[in-house]
This record gives sequence, C-alpha cells and structure tokens, in this order.
Amino acid sequence: MVLVTVSVLTLVAGCRSGGRSARRAASPPPAAINVPADSAAIIASRRQAARTDSLLAESLSVAAKGGVKGGAKDTSANVTARRDSLAGKTTRRDSLASGDKRAAKKPAAPATRNCFLDFTDSPPETRFLYMRLPDSTANTFIGGGFVGRCQGENNRISADSAEQFESAGIVNMYGNVVYEESNKLRVTAAHAIYLTREGRLFADGGVVATQLATGSTITGPNIEYSRVMPGRPVAKLVAPNRPTARLIERDSTGKLGEPTIVTADRFEDLGDTLLLGWGDVVITREQIVGRADSLAFNKTTQRARLVRAARIRSLDTSQAFTLNGDTVDLYTTEKKLDRVFASHAATATNKDLIITAERIDLRLKAQQIDEAFAFGSGRARAQTPQQDVESDSMRIVLTDQRPREVRAIGGAVAKGMPDTLKIKSTDRDMLRGDSLFAYFDTAQAATDTSGQTRIREIQAFGNASSLFQIASKRGPSAPPAINYVRGQRIVVQFDTGSVRDVRVDSAASGLYLEPAQDSLGDSSVVKRSVPPPATKKPPLATPPAVPEPSTPPLVAPSPVFVTLSRRPS
Repeated sequence: MVLVTVSVLTLVAGCRSGGRSARRAASPPPAAINVPADSAAIIASRRQAARTDSLLAESLSVAAKGGVKGGAKDTSANVTARRDSLAGKTTRRDSLASGDKRAAKKPAAPATRNCFLDFTDSPPETRFLYMRLPDSTANTFIGGGFVGRCQGENNRISADSAEQFESAGIVNMYGNVVYEESNKLRVTAAHAIYLTREGRLFADGGVVATQLATGSTITGPNIEYSRVMPGRPVAKLVAPNRPTARLIERDSTGKLGEPTIVTADRFEDLGDTLLLGWGDVVITREQIVGRADSLAFNKTTQRARLVRAARIRSLDTSQAFTLNGDTVDLYTTEKKLDRVFASHAATATNKDLIITAERIDLRLKAQQIDEAFAFGSGRARAQTPQQDVESDSMRIVLTDQRPREVRAIGGAVAKGMPDTLKIKSTDRDMLRGDSLFAYFDTAQAATDTSGQTRIREIQAFGNASSLFQIASKRGPSAPPAINYVRGQRIVVQFDTGSVRDVRVDSAASGLYLEPAQDSLGDSSVVKRSVPPPATKKPPLATPPAVPEPSTPPLVAPSPVFVTLSRRPS
C-alpha cells in the first residue's frame, strides 16, 4: 500500500521524483502515465513481458525508498541477479555480470519514437482515468483541462480534454486545442490528433497556425503538421481545403509593412521558409493582385513566382495596369515590390500603352510602372493610341503611367494613323530603321481633355526610311500627298498628332507625290466639240481658231525625285 500511495502522488506531481528520472534513463522508457493498482501485479506482468529495463528502473526506485512490503531491501547485486535471470540471453547476462560499460551506453536515437507525456503544468481540477492493458500499455482519459508536453521535446499541448492510447501512439484532444513549439509555431483548433511516434499533428475546426518568429498565419478548416525529427530535418505544414495565408513583413527598422494575403486550394509550408500553393492561387500585395494556377513564395528573399495563366493587375484604378504571362515573378527590395517579370507570351497593358513580347520586365516605383523592357524570341510590340512600334527588343520609359519614351532596337518599324481631321485614309504612315526612338508629350497629356498621350518626335537610325501622308490643300476629302524619303538618319516631328517636319541626314534621297486634279469630274472644263464629217470642199478662208481649254490635259504628272541636302544633326 505504501508503494501504491507513492505511485499516485508521483502521477499528480508530474513524475518529479527520482524514480521518474531512473525510468527515463532506461531504454526503452516506460509510459509517463503509470498508476499501478498493485505493485506485485506490475512486477509479474513485466516479468512475463521480459521488460527487463523497466523492471530494473522500478527495482532501483523501490530500493531507494526503503524496499517493498515486509522490510526486504533490494541491493544492487540482487537487482543484477534478477535481471540476469530474466534476460534469457547469455551474451547480455555475461555483459551485465562483468560490468561492461559499453552495454550501459545509450543506444542511438531511432527514426521514430514515442511521446511520453508529462502533465506537470496541468491545472489542479484535472481528472485522470488510467486503464492498464494486458500488453503492459495503458489508455489514459483526461478531463477538466490539461497541459502536457512530450518529455525531452520542445513542444507543449493543451486542451479541455484528451485521451491517450499508448499502444497506438495516439493522443486525441478536444476543445480549445493549442499545440506550440517554442519560438517556432503555435496551432489552435477545436480538435486535434497527435501521432506521438511520427511527430505528426492533425488539427481541424477553425485552425490557425501562427509562425511565432514573424507573426505570419495560415488559417483554414484543417491542417497537417510534421515536426522536425530524426530522418526529417525540415518541418512541413500542409493545409488543404482553400486556406488563407497572411504573410507579415517588417522593414529594416522593424516596422510592420502591409501584409501579403494568399489564398489557394492547398498550401505546403516547408521549414517556415518556402510556401507552395496549388489551385486558383490569389495573392494580394500592396494594391496589386496576382492570380495563377500555382505559387511558390520564398519568405527569406520575398520572391514570389506565379505559374500557369499568371496575371497581375493593379487595384488602383487611377494607376491601373495588368500583366499576363505563363509565368510571373515578383521581386522585393526592402519589403517593397519593385519588379515584376513575365515570360512566355507576356502582355502588359495600361491606359495608354499595350506591350506584347516573349518576356516583359516591369520596374516599379511607388506601385507605378517606371520602366518596361520587352524582349525574347519573336518580336516585341508597343501600341499607343497613335503609334504602333515593333522591333526585336525595346525599352519604354513612363511618367505617371504614361509613355514618355520608347526605344526600339533591331529592325524597328513604327506605324501611325494620320490626323483623321485632315486626312481621310485607311493607310498608315510608316517609319523604319535599325533602331527607333519615339518621344511623347507627357506635359500636354496632363491637360488634354482626350486623355491621350500625343507623339512629339520619332528618330530613325541606320537604313532609315519614312512614308508619310500629307494633307491636301483642297480639304480632307481630297486624296493626300505622299512623302517618301531615305537616309541614314530621319527625324520626324509632329504637331497635334500630324506630321509637321521631316529631316533626313546622310545619303538622303526621296520623292514627293501629289495626286493630279480629276478633270473628268470638273464641270468647269470646256469640252472640245467634234465637227461633223465634211460633205463638200471647205472654203479657202482660214477658219477661226478654237480657244484652248482653261485646264491642262488629262495627263498624270511624272514623279519628281528630290535629293535633300545634308543638314547638320
């Protein structure tokens, strides 16, 4: 009865006694919940199961307390003899008898191990029901709230009630479940199952997983968490069923920035460093929303990659832009998004500009596009309301989301619509060159009621040629004149969208074509009458002269080639 009383007190105190220390040092250790009803029955069951290490720990504990009922004391020699008789293996008995120190060394940690719960932090009103099983394991039922931890592990578990099945290595927890690893992770849920041998937690019911180092959270209906163990160097958290991740970021001064919100059909968080998402991924970051089929986000470098049907758009309607591509990368510097890179059939669009290319690289300042680079296999193309520029690669500089400068390199071609108020034509003006520089009037665009950015000047370099339509003096309904020039450098200046001046330098040549007046449709032309056939010999008198028409004959003018003089740059 003394031993029974001591065992019960040891359970309530959380196994603080030296007996618990001896049991923990043995291999394998016994269950932390061990409240026997009769010490003789426990010794018999352990003898039958050949659990010699547990028997040795119990014997040492009893010897330290003064022996069992009847005053008989177990000396260390008696304990050794009893262990040898139960071991059943000659090699082990000889090793223990000779005091081989190598046999006393602690074995290597297995790949999986059991969790021996310690309930020392449980509240006083906690209630225990302990059921010993024939296989020397036990089932424990706990009510009234409990707090426990796995011995030798950096975790803490609490709930309103719990049940532990030692043989299966399962702990079920109900109501206000909290699983926590110091300075790493905290999981709260309505219900959870902890697999002690695998170090795996299944939580469901309003689950919130908080990463304590950063404050980032993952919320969802349920999660699966695998802690670090031998053979598993990186912790892994899996969240299915459309969870939401809230990623907290701090700047260099420690100030909290705007959180990044990510939702997906499924998340995997690896080592609190890499977040993977699959299925209709939506990421919201500083007034920018991205969507894709999958996501990879590195929390250390703050780099995100959206894969398959990726698209980025701005939530600020005054600075709206969109970016589409098969893959989109988002880069961050000092916790601020400053670069967005799209590849594989990329398209970038804002109010005054559409860019298409194999790859598009956008540079941002204060959530606005500052520069855009278009390149890759195929041709890059930039479209504005007045100009369409195409080349092998290009760079676009913007001011207040409006194009200010376009530099096109490699077989560049610029096509533009003539001024529709002065010219009625479906043909387009064209300028070619090895490279083109186009400049837009951003100052005028700010005050223009139409809201369109007007072209101010285009420069063509290397094998340049231009073909422009010139408005007729007879009005917009009349066909326009054609101005075609060639040279090493051509500069075209515009006035309110129409061509004002064309300058050609170095080996300049060209022609100017102006359509002739349509005399057939001019009623002022005096048609020449045809005399009837003569029936008699005409008189000798000279007939009066027939007046000439006031307009030239119906003959198309010959083209005039104009060689322009070289002008200084």
